[in-house]
Amino acid sequence: MINIVCLKWGDKYDPDYVNKLFSSIKRNTTVEFKFHCFTENGSDLNQEIIIHDLPYKSLEGWWNKVYLFSNQINIPLGEKIFYVDLDTVITDNIDDLLSHPTTKMIVLKDFLHGLAKTAGTMGSGLMAWTHGNYTKIWNQFIQNPEAAIKQVEPHGDQHWIDFCINERFRVYWQDILPGRVVSFKVNCLDGLPSKAAIICYHGRPSIPESAYTTEKIWKFNVTPQPWVLDYWRE
Repeated sequence: MINIVCLKWGDKYDPDYVNKLFSSIKRNTTVEFKFHCFTENGSDLNQEIIIHDLPYKSLEGWWNKVYLFSNQINIPLGEKIFYVDLDTVITDNIDDLLSHPTTKMIVLKDFLHGLAKTAGTMGSGLMAWTHGNYTKIWNQFIQNPEAAIKQVEPHGDQHWIDFCINERFRVYWQDILPGRVVSFKVNCLDGLPSKAAIICYHGRPSIPESAYTTEKIWKFNVTPQPWVLDYWRE
């Protein structure tokens, strides 16, 4: 069984993000899956979504993502977890991504790697792994969360995962399935790339903003891309 997992914490993303992600995945796969949302507030989520409570109330924002590597979560060991950030748009069939073997952890190659001095090697917005194989990410973190967070400041969970999992134990979506996973700012400002199935957002603009925004954001001249809303819907 493939377990597609998302995380909703706080009020940055409303239930609409979860429901639209769920609906867009249903439209774009023939693979059998269960959809899970880990959250402290499951109000207004689609009734088909499996809701899990976040038990570590002191963790904030992205740091709750590290908990997904724990054996404490209610997903059977040995099953595949396919994690997706909420600020993600699905534009085409993703059977190839969902079905790719997880003999190694699959992560994003940081979209800004080579463009920004502060960019890391990997991103955690889209990941797949076999549940139970990478518990050290959580086990080392929970021993002393404050020290772990301080160790990678001002960065977040992706730098902690990078620290815990050597490169020889992971592969990158962009390498194994070229063109299928793209960045909105880096790859989509002239329209949707022909092979793209998953569009990842990082920072501004948000998904709804990207449909109408005209703005210079760092190195990127963002112009309105109204086609985004054709895919980001229930």
